[in-house]
Amino acid sequence: MKTDRTMHIISCTDNNYAQHLSVMFTSLLMNMDKARDIKLYVIDGGIEQDNKKRLEETTLRFGVPITFLNVEKSQYDRAIESSHITKAAYYRISIPDLIQDQSVKRMIYVDCDALVLEDISKLWNKDIAPYYAAAVEDAGQHERLKKMKISDEAKYFNSGIMIIDMEAWRKNNISKKVIDFIHNNGEEMFVFHDQDALNAILYHQWHELHPRWNAQTHIILKEKTPASLLDKKRYMETRANPAIVHFCGGNKPWNSQTSHPYARHYFKYLQYTAFGQPAKWSKNHVS
Repeated sequence: MKTDRTMHIISCTDNNYAQHLSVMFTSLLMNMDKARDIKLYVIDGGIEQDNKKRLEETTLRFGVPITFLNVEKSQYDRAIESSHITKAAYYRISIPDLIQDQSVKRMIYVDCDALVLEDISKLWNKDIAPYYAAAVEDAGQHERLKKMKISDEAKYFNSGIMIIDMEAWRKNNISKKVIDFIHNNGEEMFVFHDQDALNAILYHQWHELHPRWNAQTHIILKEKTPASLLDKKRYMETRANPAIVHFCGGNKPWNSQTSHPYARHYFKYLQYTAFGQPAKWSKNHVS
């Protein structure tokens, strides 16, 4: 498979998670192949100007600017929110519609509550054809597709890290189909918000990645019993060498009672951001 030399990475945040996004971008930039070109995008879910400047200052320390994108928020007026999930979480659904440059063939979406500990180009180079997206199975064993009466057999993915085939997504109007699903179903249908809606449309059209690329808290903290021997093996490999640590759920590094073993890594990368203490950065540094 031929891939672009320039990698396109996107995330989304509101003002409350701007600092955490700066940490994610810093971890990604510090651990990537420096010979590769990269473009960063942020869907603006309501970031105050001061925090936008801090985000820009953070990535410019690595010579990489940010392109901020604005989504048509009214199309998500009927989206369900919760105590820790705002409408900003839904905006990833519109990614292929927000990128006007048709030469961008694929995009990697990474949640802002993640740490990228391995060269992102290894994920970028993965062949996902003929699927619209690639992701990691959700480790929560929620059986959401079954409960939504969509499928008894298909796997349910975690939408926190996704490779998106932009051409296939646009050609098949995936964004519109997901948004229509949100509009046509009531609050009782949704438990995991945008993730439920994305799975409802893509349940048979996504490529499964090794859980190392979305090392969810359930896996790291051994909160769920693996469903198969293969899952057990993969979970062990993930805990031994996670590529992307995803602080999904309530066990966040910035929570005082966290038991997550990678919490300290968050604070290590924070010091290299414009939100943390100023730190000298060397292009030759490898964290």
